[in-house]
Amino acid sequence: MRHIVNTLKNINPSKTIIYITAIIVLLCMFNVKFWKHKNRVICWDVISYYAYLPATFIYDDVTLDFLNNSSLDKEVQFWPIKTPIGKNAIKTSMGMSFLYAPFFLLGHFYALHSHYAANGFTVPYKFALMMSSLFYLLIGLFFLRKVLLKYYSEIVTSITLIAIFFGTNLFYYSAYEATLSHAYNFSLFAVFIYLSIKWHKKPSVKNSIWFGLLFGLLSLVRPSNIIIILFFGLWQVKSFKDIGKRFLFFIKSYRLILIMILSFIIVWIPQFIYWKVVSGSFLYYSYSNNEHFFFNNPQIINGLFSYRKGWLLYTPIMAFALLGIFVLYKKNKDFFLPTLTFLLVNIYIIFSWWAWWYGGCYGARAFIDSYSILAIPFAVFVDLLIKQKKLLKIPGLVLIFVLVLFSVFQTSQYYYGEIHWDSMSKKAYWATFGKLSKPDNFQQLLEHPDYAKAKEGIQAVKKDE
Repeated sequence: MRHIVNTLKNINPSKTIIYITAIIVLLCMFNVKFWKHKNRVICWDVISYYAYLPATFIYDDVTLDFLNNSSLDKEVQFWPIKTPIGKNAIKTSMGMSFLYAPFFLLGHFYALHSHYAANGFTVPYKFALMMSSLFYLLIGLFFLRKVLLKYYSEIVTSITLIAIFFGTNLFYYSAYEATLSHAYNFSLFAVFIYLSIKWHKKPSVKNSIWFGLLFGLLSLVRPSNIIIILFFGLWQVKSFKDIGKRFLFFIKSYRLILIMILSFIIVWIPQFIYWKVVSGSFLYYSYSNNEHFFFNNPQIINGLFSYRKGWLLYTPIMAFALLGIFVLYKKNKDFFLPTLTFLLVNIYIIFSWWAWWYGGCYGARAFIDSYSILAIPFAVFVDLLIKQKKLLKIPGLVLIFVLVLFSVFQTSQYYYGEIHWDSMSKKAYWATFGKLSKPDNFQQLLEHPDYAKAKEGIQAVKKDE
């Protein structure tokens, strides 16, 4: 009995939560077994993210000329675009392929020694990609835990990890549509925060190389991730006077900054070469089908609150993270300015995209990438809450728990179709609120976005499809 008691005392709550999270994600994955489904895992955006790997290692042709071969298996999927010089090109940058690569090679090795076709799209490849998402997710959770424990207790860190994962759409995009970029970006952001703190504490050549490589990879996965540099640049900046000091510090550390820049460029060299081959230019904007940002008309109110995809409607627990930013100003100014600045710029960019709802998805999925940063103000809010008297502490913690359960429930609703992927309306939302079944007239309650007009910067709906 004493041995059991001692064992329980030695249990680390935050680590245990990460292990339990991994088990739950695995159970979800093995329950649905999407790798056995024809139109799952390698689908939608993932087709482009992944295309570099089979094109390079299986078909030996990054220009995708092999697509003219009519003998290709039906399950082989590529979505090429045409460049100005008439060549096929992969639409997205190759950052995700870098992350997929070790798992793709394992899947390819297995396929070569099994009865599965080694074409890049059969079960072994899909299974390997799903496992890659879990691998990177765990890296992110462990690094986020390391950052949080520098400033907060085990209990605060544990509550934050539970809330950030199960209380948001990160859960869905880790367990189900796991091969999209969000869980990967979440993890890269967590490592970025850790390395930012480490570099400012010890600005060495080694830390500069690692930081530059990671920053390059982050921006190669999603070019708009480049704004994360705001967090690095403003770390521990607490006033306008500190901004000047920080600028002078970077000038004095110019050798290390140059090392960072060089490391960053090294990561991008394969992309520059690829663009040169397929487009004739080292820099190429591949989203040329009238897809761009409308910076003069960002849909911020729609993006935050609308029934179609409102971030705070479908992920209400993140309201605590927003409140926590103001607490940071009093309790941990090192994080206040970098977090607030990044958040404001990120909101502006995300909701300036022509399809501010980001196609078929659960909630405002573009925000998932930054949950590692938002975990910090969330943690400081929880820390403040725990230190309050029971009259405030208990209802506050109960509310967090309820919102976590609410998010898990909404995840189930989305999975089963009670939350539509792109056309929710006020009537549709309240007709299915708290239910795992749809009314017979559910389709008539939806408001379908007009994609063609959205590309022109016009927000409109099509009530009949």
